[in-house]
Amino acid sequence: MTTTEIRKIISNSEAPKWFNSVELTLNYPHIEFSQTLKGFSSIHKFLSQQIDGWNKYENIPHVLESSKQNFTNLRNRLESFINRFHTQAEANLESYWNSEKRQFLNNANFFVYESPYTLFLIDLHKRLPNSVAGAYNYIIKTNSNLNDRNSFIGALLAYEFDLKDKSGITERRKKEKISFSKIKNDFRNQLSETETQLTEHLTSANQEYEEYVKKIDGFKAEKEELFNDWFNRSQEDFTTFETNSKDKIADLEKTYEELLRLKKPAEYWRLRAVALKKEGWKAINSMIGLVAFACLSLYLLLWLTPEGMLLSFIKGNAQAIKWSVIYVTFISFLAYGIRTLHKVAFSSFHLARDAEEREQLTYVYLALIKDKAVDEKDKNLIMQSLFSRADTGLLKDDSGPTMPNDITGKIFGR
Repeated sequence: MTTTEIRKIISNSEAPKWFNSVELTLNYPHIEFSQTLKGFSSIHKFLSQQIDGWNKYENIPHVLESSKQNFTNLRNRLESFINRFHTQAEANLESYWNSEKRQFLNNANFFVYESPYTLFLIDLHKRLPNSVAGAYNYIIKTNSNLNDRNSFIGALLAYEFDLKDKSGITERRKKEKISFSKIKNDFRNQLSETETQLTEHLTSANQEYEEYVKKIDGFKAEKEELFNDWFNRSQEDFTTFETNSKDKIADLEKTYEELLRLKKPAEYWRLRAVALKKEGWKAINSMIGLVAFACLSLYLLLWLTPEGMLLSFIKGNAQAIKWSVIYVTFISFLAYGIRTLHKVAFSSFHLARDAEEREQLTYVYLALIKDKAVDEKDKNLIMQSLFSRADTGLLKDDSGPTMPNDITGKIFGR
């Protein structure tokens, strides 16, 4: 796990401020090293630097292997801690960290990779590998048996490296070493502070990013809801429009089919009404002519008949009676013709009116179909009315020629 990943975990944790405020002091007095680290990312970075520094050495003495492994173990424990407890509250983290920090404060006899003592031991290992143990024991201030020649040489070399008989050169070297250590510690403190500030900045940026993402998600959800509402309304309106259009088209098709089916009958009834009216007026005119002719012939018979003919009726002249019977028969046929023309005329007018009504009833029926105001039963009744047989009135009370004794009743009574 890298330090960048540690920063991300801290920025997404429940208590990022606590992780950034944790302090750890590493104190190794035998090599004059003391460092205070603040923040988990700073601690992790320091441990990673130590591991990388130790890995750069190709050949290190056996006595320094524990120091190299120590920093690896500490980094693994730190990563395990943050992975396990980054979702915990700050109160719980404090108790967990107190028990974990003991492992970091167990200084033992560890060396940092950049310490002058570390470099001294590595250099000695290259020149006099058998004397490294004596020098190491001298540095960590452990009493050891100096009867061994190699151990004595190692301790002596470590003594010269550390004190050099307190000479001026040695004092200068010590002061330079102290100054260098101070500069190094100040640099480490500055790095630790920088790490803390960086982690806090990442935490703040992450929170702002999450808030911005929430706003974007809210805006997206709002627009999606508005779009879905608009789409649903549009779909409903389109569905309603489509359904109504289909219904209207179906009604219009049905009405059009009925119109095509009834157009010819309606046209026939219109023309038939016109023809029947013409026939009726012809019959009226013919009847008027016959009436006028009957009136004229009667006038001529009554006013222009010779007196001798009238006396012949009184005297019982058979010739006069014969012509009288012939004239009465003629008048009877004339009255029958007038009556027939009367029936033909009024029958024509009746049939013309019936044809006009059938034509109008056809259009009314089409309008009712368009408005869906007629069911199948009413449709059958209307169709029966449209195509039923009309009574002409010509055959009712029809008989043969009217005889003279009933002529008055036939003319004035019917």
